[in-house]
Amino acid sequence: MKKIILGVSSSIAAYKTYELVRLFFRQGYQVQVVLTKNALKLVSPLTFETLSGQPVYTDTFAEEKREMGHISLKDQAALFLVAPATANIIGKFASGIADDLLSTTYLSVTCPVLIAPAMNPNMYSHPAVQINIKKLLERGVKFIEPKHGHVACGDLGEGKLSPIEDIFQVALKLLESGNNK
Repeated sequence: MKKIILGVSSSIAAYKTYELVRLFFRQGYQVQVVLTKNALKLVSPLTFETLSGQPVYTDTFAEEKREMGHISLKDQAALFLVAPATANIIGKFASGIADDLLSTTYLSVTCPVLIAPAMNPNMYSHPAVQINIKKLLERGVKFIEPKHGHVACGDLGEGKLSPIEDIFQVALKLLESGNNK
């Protein structure tokens, strides 16, 4: 069974990833969810655990796990997918900052990486975010670009999370190709 690590950061679109877990699970993939601390304010670990049948990781040094989460998570991972990805997590990845479980996991994986950004359009178009995306693209990270539309705050522009089915299809293509990072 192929393992997917699904990282969820703190965009309001985080609730949409419940369906992504369900789609992968139905296709026979093991989905290991990693939530940032801020994502915990928007989505429930229990829901992800129920849908995936796997424990959800939220802390690098979780006492109940008795292991280094970022090291054990990477084992046998076929894909590292971050959806939604905030400007913050994209910046951490691009700069090599490893100060939480999601960013340390990113630095430890050797499988393909797919990022689906979701944020305010002004944030997405900001030069700093675009530079960080360019850095990651140059390193072989794949992106599924956000869509144009109204975001949660009411602003209009590029920043809306791509439809879950689109993210799922792009992820399946990466999994089938076996394309390495």
